[in-house]
Amino acid sequence: MTKDHITRYHVLVFIGCWLGGMFDGMDSTLMTVVLPSAIAELTGSITPDNVGHYGSLVSSMFLFGWMIGGVVMGMIGDRLGRVRSMIISISLYAIFTGIAGLSQTWWQLGICRFLTGLGIGGELVSITTFLAEVWPERSRAVAIGVLITSYQAGVLVAGTIVKLVPFWRTVFYIGALPAVLTIFLRLALRESDRWLASQDHRREDYRLLRELFSRHHRRRATVGAVAFGGLLIGYWASLSWIPTWIQTFFVPPDGSSQRALATMWQGLAAVIGCSTAGWVADRIGRVPTIALSYTGCFLASAVLFLTNDRFSSLIYVESALLGLFIGLAQAIMYVYLPELFPTHIRATAIGFCLNAGRFSTAIAVLFVGVIVQELGGFAQSAMIFASAYLLAVIAAFWAPETKGKPLPA
Repeated sequence: MTKDHITRYHVLVFIGCWLGGMFDGMDSTLMTVVLPSAIAELTGSITPDNVGHYGSLVSSMFLFGWMIGGVVMGMIGDRLGRVRSMIISISLYAIFTGIAGLSQTWWQLGICRFLTGLGIGGELVSITTFLAEVWPERSRAVAIGVLITSYQAGVLVAGTIVKLVPFWRTVFYIGALPAVLTIFLRLALRESDRWLASQDHRREDYRLLRELFSRHHRRRATVGAVAFGGLLIGYWASLSWIPTWIQTFFVPPDGSSQRALATMWQGLAAVIGCSTAGWVADRIGRVPTIALSYTGCFLASAVLFLTNDRFSSLIYVESALLGLFIGLAQAIMYVYLPELFPTHIRATAIGFCLNAGRFSTAIAVLFVGVIVQELGGFAQSAMIFASAYLLAVIAAFWAPETKGKPLPA
């Protein structure tokens, strides 16, 4: 499966992984868009402080689930196979997104979002690892970059669903539909040849983690975790707050259309950023692309949050600019991480790097209500956390360049 030419099976693999990632992004984003409406109904209060407090609790539970799911599903992928891990992940996030629509209290919603997070975190690890191992070497970076458009396309789909469906419970019911995809994956895809060959190096879970932190891989794991951690903190403290920030310019029920449109624009721009990541990385290198994209995320955040004191159509443009750089930053990390580690610990390593920074992100989101009050509003708070994008720029100075090198065996 690693020949230079692209076969029909490669196309099937790509379609399966892309759909999994799209539904992943959709189910992940649905909560951020309908958050004000859901929390207002479940708690009986529409005040910004109330939405900020309970919304942060639900979002934090989701992020803790995402963190645990990414690490655990990474180890499952190394132990049981990439396809099995994909099927388990999709089943989790689809089923519990649907059940979330039945919630009667904010904590029931939080539990459902925690379980949804388990699947979403695992799916991103699974599709990246699987496609990297199956796709031909020559065009692997471009293929993975385009694959990550799936998550951003899911953001766009989520915005569209909320625009067309006004009831937040129905929005979550629609989020259960990805469960059907597991049938396709089970029937059409087979395990990666690289993974099958690596079973001679099979390790228990604790040994996988111990090897990841050995002197051979410790530096690469640290660079990957710090760089992606910067994206996570910046993303959840800036991009995902945009709908709630926009709502501060309106009195409910007004503002829902503007929230949905901003989400759609940033999702569309992020798709463009993801699509170009592999092409850019193949020309200027992985490390320069990391530095470029994360610097762009910080500057675009500054323009969006520091230049608007009332709502205008310009916010759509600025949201799209931030989405463009976030798409580029997100995709380059998914291109880069599989190139750092050997097959038998690859999924575990990717799961760790993608989720190590999520703990601090979940803690920050947990206290978002307090942070917003102390710092004087969503815009000021978002900019404080957006500075985390610069962590990836710093980490890039220690990152090994992998451009032109084959995937480690």
